[in-house]
Amino acid sequence: MLIRSSVILLWLIFIFTGLYWPKFKILHYEKNSITVFTWGDILEPTVIEQFEKDTGIKVYLNYYSSNEELLVKLKATRGEGYDLIVPSDYAVKFLIEDGLLKTIDKSQLDFWKDLNPLLLGHFYDPENSYSIPFEWELFGLGIDKKYFETHPFLPSWKLVFDRNLIDYKIAMVNDPIGALQMAAFYLYGPIKSLTPEQTPQVVKLLMQQKEWVEAYANFRSDYFLATKNCPVVVASSSYIWKTMRMFPFVRFVLPKEGSFITIENLCIPAVSDKEKLVYQFINYLYRPQSVATHYHTFGFFPSTLHALDLLNLDPEAKKLILSSAEDFKKFYFTEILLPQQQIRDIWVEVKSVEY
Repeated sequence: MLIRSSVILLWLIFIFTGLYWPKFKILHYEKNSITVFTWGDILEPTVIEQFEKDTGIKVYLNYYSSNEELLVKLKATRGEGYDLIVPSDYAVKFLIEDGLLKTIDKSQLDFWKDLNPLLLGHFYDPENSYSIPFEWELFGLGIDKKYFETHPFLPSWKLVFDRNLIDYKIAMVNDPIGALQMAAFYLYGPIKSLTPEQTPQVVKLLMQQKEWVEAYANFRSDYFLATKNCPVVVASSSYIWKTMRMFPFVRFVLPKEGSFITIENLCIPAVSDKEKLVYQFINYLYRPQSVATHYHTFGFFPSTLHALDLLNLDPEAKKLILSSAEDFKKFYFTEILLPQQQIRDIWVEVKSVEY
């Protein structure tokens, strides 16, 4: 009887375990996990894999392709289901205004003293109460040095807007907000909005520019430079820097009039209840080795200064990362110059022009 009872008990335990163990495992797995909503090219998979191995915390990644997509989804869900997000500067401001972000507990961060002070205290979060600068980049001009050995060269936005100088094809950003701002900056300098008198002039310039635009591209403009289809492209420093490593004739140039900066930030949605795990992940991302890995993979400038010796920086990149406060004043943030529906309508109009 004892043997039979023991056998039956063992079988019951075996069956119970087989039926319910996966559920227990999943529940434990979900509790020990975080969900990150991010750009597709900003978090290095090997760093995340090593973090999971070192801590036992699972990281789920969901991706968006624009700040507008991030804003729409966060507003629709109130941030439910996300534990960490990676918005650009101007998007942080909207998220704060909508009450969607949790206050950052800076005492939980191991690296705060190592952050580049030039990246702190900006318009979108003056006290950095809700955001931590993660990586940043500049928009400028990727150029073919060989081409300009035999052609006049001027480090200026004129290289993409002045028809009197241009007898070549260019690649232009495929972002209506960015394209509108660059054209407005060329005509009027740094402004916060466009007047009814200025708007038609900006539209006219973009429509005129289309005559020498080979392609509108956000993520592959460096391709047109590397393949010598275009001697000038408008692109972010991260993409051009990666291309420079493979093609020595490529160079990144900041226009003398000034350029545009984008700071990508880490923020915690207000509804997340996994702060302890999130802070472990954030601190891991800012370790010097993690910072170096991200730079070598993606080319974004790091927000901390404690890993520069690991980055193998060329002099131009180092000069930009260590920009003086005076130089930094010539880096301007993205502004929404017109209502977004009007911007979309203008972009459709520009794209519809045929030459």
